[in-house]
Amino acid sequence: MNGFVRLETVDGDFVVVNVDRVSFVRRYRGENGTSAINFEKGNYLVVKGSLDSVMTILADG
Repeated sequence: MNGFVRLETVDGDFVVVNVDRVSFVRRYRGENGTSAINFEKGNYLVVKGSLDSVMTILADG
């Protein structure tokens, strides 16, 4: 897992995420359409996409 990927936040903004810094991904507050990406220091980012789709994007990144 090397590189950066572009993801869309729930607000419609686009962010670039360094895949190497991601600790884990989880479903955000029980919703299937949003996921939370957690980083090394405990910070997280909420993005659009199901858990499967976000994990696929990160794996391909």
